[in-house]
Amino acid sequence: MMQPEHEAVRGLSIGLTHVGCVRDENQDAFFCDESKGIFAVMDGAGGMKGGAIASNLVKDALTTIRMPLSAVDLLDQFEGRVIDAKEQIERASTNANGAAMGTTIAALLTFDSNFACLWAGDSRVYRFRSGQMEQLTTDHTEVQELVDQNVLTEEEARNFARRHVITRAIGSGLDLELELVSGNLRAGDRFLLCSDGLTGHLEDAVIETFLMEGAQRSAARGLLDGALEKGGTDNVTVVIVDIDRISRGEGEAR
Repeated sequence: MMQPEHEAVRGLSIGLTHVGCVRDENQDAFFCDESKGIFAVMDGAGGMKGGAIASNLVKDALTTIRMPLSAVDLLDQFEGRVIDAKEQIERASTNANGAAMGTTIAALLTFDSNFACLWAGDSRVYRFRSGQMEQLTTDHTEVQELVDQNVLTEEEARNFARRHVITRAIGSGLDLELELVSGNLRAGDRFLLCSDGLTGHLEDAVIETFLMEGAQRSAARGLLDGALEKGGTDNVTVVIVDIDRISRGEGEAR
């Protein structure tokens, strides 16, 4: 039987994280599994190590995803592991006398020529394609809601006192609600996943300039160092995923 023509792609990735210049603990975490097409950044929130516990529980849950059989299977497994992680965070919170624990997530899933971005909170996913950068996620924050309602301008939002208050997360006492966008991959696509420790210091135009850098490690290091040079007031995490075509099926007899 003839198989339909298809393209298979893979994501080549690099992840960097830094505690920053002010914080004593890094509550960010990231996860990359190129073979399964899973990439994620988590930014924990909560006192007394609660944020680090939450972000790493999500990271650990993602490590248990099996090799996916399809894009749907990958998505189902991912969502199931996030639910498992939320339950583990709830238990950890109870064991810590009800201490608040939670984490954002920004994830990129790739299978064949398909991708999906899933997120909760203000960690972001950008795509750099054909020389232009696009933000694929929308922040789940109070300030973004006010911008969407035309209550605040973008300029006012940058100085808004509650700009870091998130409205969605994976955490104790919170409803779990992930937002999703999906589409097709192209060879040459570059994705950036990052915590708000990066976007809180670097404007999109500056981020885009770094993503134009051909070498993946240089681009990631430039972004991280740029945030630190601007003050590094938060933990900073960046993951860059470059999409590379590895095969093209022209229809094989079976």
